[in-house]
Amino acid sequence: MAQKKQIPKIQHFVPQFFQRFFCFENNGKTIGMFETNRNVFKSHVKISSHLGRKHFYGRDGELEEWLAKLESDSAPIFREMWEGEKLPIPQSPNHSKMLHFLIILDLRNPIHFKILKKFEQRLPNTKSKISEGNVSTYMIPGLQEQQSDKGKLNSLKSAELLVSDLLNLKYKLIKNKTSNPFIISDNPLVMYNQFLEKRNWKFGSQRDFGLKGLQLFLPLNDSYMLAVYDSDIYKLGNKKEHIVLIDDKKSIDQLNLLQFLNSESTVNFNHKASEHYIRTLQEKSKKYKKANDDFINVHEIKVPKGIDNLKAQMIEMGVSDLNIKLSLQKMNFISKCCAVKLHTVQDHYRKNIKYKAYTYKVYTIKPI
Repeated sequence: MAQKKQIPKIQHFVPQFFQRFFCFENNGKTIGMFETNRNVFKSHVKISSHLGRKHFYGRDGELEEWLAKLESDSAPIFREMWEGEKLPIPQSPNHSKMLHFLIILDLRNPIHFKILKKFEQRLPNTKSKISEGNVSTYMIPGLQEQQSDKGKLNSLKSAELLVSDLLNLKYKLIKNKTSNPFIISDNPLVMYNQFLEKRNWKFGSQRDFGLKGLQLFLPLNDSYMLAVYDSDIYKLGNKKEHIVLIDDKKSIDQLNLLQFLNSESTVNFNHKASEHYIRTLQEKSKKYKKANDDFINVHEIKVPKGIDNLKAQMIEMGVSDLNIKLSLQKMNFISKCCAVKLHTVQDHYRKNIKYKAYTYKVYTIKPI
C-alpha cells in the first residue's frame, strides 16, 4: 500500500531556510525574537515552530508542497547573495526566481489575509455620502474566496504573472558596515516609496508593485540587505557597484525601524542584536503609524457633461503605508524625477505595467 503523504502541521509563512540566515551563532536551529505586543525579549526560539501556523496553507498539502518547491529553488539564490556577494544576472531565470520569491513572501503572509478579512467585515457598514446609503457588498464573496485554501492556492500560483512588471527595477546589495545588525520581522519584505511620500500623495496605498518610486527592502542576514528600486526615480551608490557599503548607523537603524512598523507581532534577529538595541528601536517605532491598517473610502467620480441623472462613485480599499521620512546614505533621487507629473491615478504607475492595484485598491464605477 502507498504510504500516506506526511503534511507538515506547522506551515511557515517566513521560510525556515530564510530564518536560518539569522540564526543564533550559526546554530541553524534557533533565532532571537521580540514580541512587540507583549514587550517580551527571547534570545532563543526554535525555528522549526516559529513564524508558522497550524495548517495555514491547508490540510491537503498541495499549496505547502508548491511553496516548498519555490523555497528550494530560491534558497541557493539568496544564500549566494550574502555568502558570495553575488546577485542574479539581470533578465536571467534566477532574476525572475528572485522577484517571484519576493512577491510570494508578501502575498503568503498572514497580514495579507488579515487585511482581506478586515475588508470583508468593514464593507457592509461602509456608508456612501454619494449614493446615500451603504455601499454595495458584491465584492464580499470574492474577498472570502481569496481567504479559502483554494483561493490561497490560486492567488499564490497566479502571482508569477506579476514578475514581468518588476523585471525593469534595479537591484543591489546593501552591505552593513556598522555595529548595529540588520533584523527581520514576521513580515520581512518592506515596501516603501520615498517618491510618493515626498509628493505627499494621499490617494490609495503606496504599496502597489506597479507604482513609480517603488522600493523593496529585504534583509538577508545581519550584514546584507537586498534593495530593489525604481531606477527612474532613485540611484543607489554609483553605476558600477552592485555592493553598496553603508557605514551610517542612522541609515541602518531606519531600515530596522521599518521592520518593527511592518510587523504584525514579532521582530527577529541573531546574537549580534542586544536586548537594549531592540528595545531602543521599539521605543522609536512608537512615534510612527504602523503599516497595513485597513481603510475604505468612497469618492465621487465626475461624469461627462450632458449626461443627466447619473452619479458615479469609486470605492477605495487600502492599507496604511510606511512613512518615516526615510533618508538613507547613498540612496538619492535622480534629478529628472522632479519633472514627473502626477495628475491622475494612471500617472502614478510605471510604463508598461500590466497589473495594477493587485490587492489593496478596488474600484467600482456604476450608475447610482
